[in-house]
Amino acid sequence: MEMEVEKPEGLLSGDTLTSAPMEEIDNFSSRYVGSIALAHGVHDLYAGFLPPLLPILIEKFSLSNFGGGSLTLFFTLPSLLQPVIGSFADRRNLKILVSLAPLITGIVMTLLGLTASPAMMMVMLVLAGLSSASLHAIGPALNSKHTGKKLGKGMSFWVNAGALGYALGTLLLVSVYDLVGLSGLPILVILGAIASVLIWLGLKGADTSAIALRTQKSAPKDWSRILKIMLPIVFIIITRAMMTAMLSTYFPAFLRERGASTWVSGAGMTLILIAGVFGSQIVGNLSDKFSRIKILAVITIGLFSFMLIFLRTNNWLQIPVLLSMGFLEIAALPVLMALVQDFFVEDRAFVNGLFLSINFVGTSLSVPLIGRLADLYNFQTTFQLAAYILPFGLLGMAWIYQLTKNQTAGLEPAVRPF
Repeated sequence: MEMEVEKPEGLLSGDTLTSAPMEEIDNFSSRYVGSIALAHGVHDLYAGFLPPLLPILIEKFSLSNFGGGSLTLFFTLPSLLQPVIGSFADRRNLKILVSLAPLITGIVMTLLGLTASPAMMMVMLVLAGLSSASLHAIGPALNSKHTGKKLGKGMSFWVNAGALGYALGTLLLVSVYDLVGLSGLPILVILGAIASVLIWLGLKGADTSAIALRTQKSAPKDWSRILKIMLPIVFIIITRAMMTAMLSTYFPAFLRERGASTWVSGAGMTLILIAGVFGSQIVGNLSDKFSRIKILAVITIGLFSFMLIFLRTNNWLQIPVLLSMGFLEIAALPVLMALVQDFFVEDRAFVNGLFLSINFVGTSLSVPLIGRLADLYNFQTTFQLAAYILPFGLLGMAWIYQLTKNQTAGLEPAVRPF
């Protein structure tokens, strides 16, 4: 049964809205949501080049696992700027950044393996990181303007496109590399150029103006409320960080440690990501009907169990476990993103940027940590440690659940209770 939705405070002052009228907001637009998802998918296709490139670059420049993992920081640390970009997007039309992100990231990633030194790679990764930060700060909030009441579904489209792109990017990179080597990769930038044109045309007529649902006289941000909600979410992110970094960055290296070839290790990661596409779509839709917090708890317990099972299986038995891990790991992201935007309808781009910035930084800092632990011990031990940290996220979920039950705290989400 669909619940009656009250407009959040800040939408009822009688002033003129700076965003689309509520009638438009109540409609799910497949065209606009699809165009934004395309931007994410093609961008992340190129981002998916980095994990299988890492072992190649580590060998090329004689780096340690720690040194190679540290390179990824230059791609992810620009995400610290996401709240700034998001705050700006709450008041300006930044359609151009969404459209150009696939092309910019594509240029950098296809040329990355041809650089002459780690220093040049760092510069290029920062440029790609700025492109990524812009897209991830603006895209989900812009997406939410065209999802109506189906926010979980809309976030699933966004996450699915990224996961599918990342999966195909990993497989595409190892396939092209096996055929023509690093020198053949630049031809793949054509995909980014075509995608950027299609995205620009696809968003024609979309409401890409200021994203926040605010009045022209914008109220100041309630930092006390933001802090109360974001603290438990940050705690959840921290408990997931090592697991996310392990599966999204080091998994090919982990499989190669177990004796897999470059292609097989890339294919293993692709299996995880493709399973995640189905997981995020199914679970994202379910989160529009059931408690997001309870769904996150089930995901956490299930993922913890399958990670431990994976360490104790071999050969073909690992395939169904890999699929289960992928299904659950990526499924949590659209639920978390919808959860954040439920609370902050009036500052969606800013808070979405804040959430993704923290998420990216948490994962980024875990990458060199995992590399260092792998240098000292091995990936098997590190993978196990990441699994044991994961269940502590249940404490953060219980924390949020208590906040939403406290009727006097004024912290209930604007869209629906939990």
